[in-house]
Amino acid sequence: MSENPADIPELEALNFLNYGAEPDLVNAAVSHVRSVLPEWEPRAGNTEMVLLESMAVMLGPNILAVQMLAGQIVEQLMSLYGIVRSEGQRARVQLLVEVTNSSPTQTIPAGTRFRYTVEQTGETIDFVADESLEIITSETLAGALTATAEDVGTAANSLPLGAVLHVVDPLPFVEAATSSSPATGGTGPETEAEFQGRAAAVLARLTSTLVLPEHFSFAALAEPEIGRAKVLDLYNPAATPKTGQPGHVTVAVAGKDGQPVSQETMDLLAASMAEQALASLTIHIIEPTYTPVDIAVTVKAAPGYDPEVVRSSVAAALQAWLSPARWDWAAAVTQYAVVAVVAAVPGVREVITAPATQQLLGDAPLPQIGAITVTVQ
Repeated sequence: MSENPADIPELEALNFLNYGAEPDLVNAAVSHVRSVLPEWEPRAGNTEMVLLESMAVMLGPNILAVQMLAGQIVEQLMSLYGIVRSEGQRARVQLLVEVTNSSPTQTIPAGTRFRYTVEQTGETIDFVADESLEIITSETLAGALTATAEDVGTAANSLPLGAVLHVVDPLPFVEAATSSSPATGGTGPETEAEFQGRAAAVLARLTSTLVLPEHFSFAALAEPEIGRAKVLDLYNPAATPKTGQPGHVTVAVAGKDGQPVSQETMDLLAASMAEQALASLTIHIIEPTYTPVDIAVTVKAAPGYDPEVVRSSVAAALQAWLSPARWDWAAAVTQYAVVAVVAAVPGVREVITAPATQQLLGDAPLPQIGAITVTVQ
């Protein structure tokens, strides 16, 4: 199964024959020579073996280059479309900064460094203020600012709500700095599979003008921040009724993990699509509608299976099935579907109880995994 989200199309790579490493080449050559010259006996160090080994050493780098050719072709082709490999993004967070009233006005400059220490590991994560903050102490002793992680990657996403950060720069009037929101948006360098998935999304539409509904879906999926996209044709989220609205196209988007993306990302995507779409179309970008889903099932374990292993396997299968990164936009979590998923887990002999069908809200529905309870008899 592909590691990309469900909406990413598969990219069929060139299927080059892999001959293996240099020893495999030597073994193949020796087998061939012995088949045509049965009287020949290979010995280490004799002329024939030295020649075969030398040729294998020469061919090794060429074979490796051929195996890498498929990915390089795709990457060079994508550069012509303006699609380059993402180096990752820095997480952002909202900070609440408290100061003393030692001065009528306290100013926290842009670029001020705040440091969070991970209690479990002792590692530190630095955030840098995006803008300056001026606090008039006669009115308030606290102010909010946005800070961006210094390093690219997902490590800063671990900053929880209410985390205490310390000011690294010499600002003695700062009494405390706490996060007023969890840190989000940090991503690591794009993997080969993720880049290939974006490349497939670009190649799947093969047109510079967005016309058909699938064009808008593939255009959204071509962005590095987007992993889920569902097109709602003739849909205007600001109208009543929302459906049957000519000239309107709405795209519900989420990240690669199926979770919402920032409003800034959606605004940039809407502007980009508007430039590429027919002039007669109005483009809307919205979030999916998330519905909490709780699952409680009772199963009977097959003979010879550890009930605890069966329980954890069933729970893992349900979590994978309900993942918003893989959900197929179905409008309901049906009882029969739950039974089918659970019954397919190794070690489950019988599904005794399963929850009733749960409807998912909205026209672009995704489940939000709640409590999963598995009882094994």
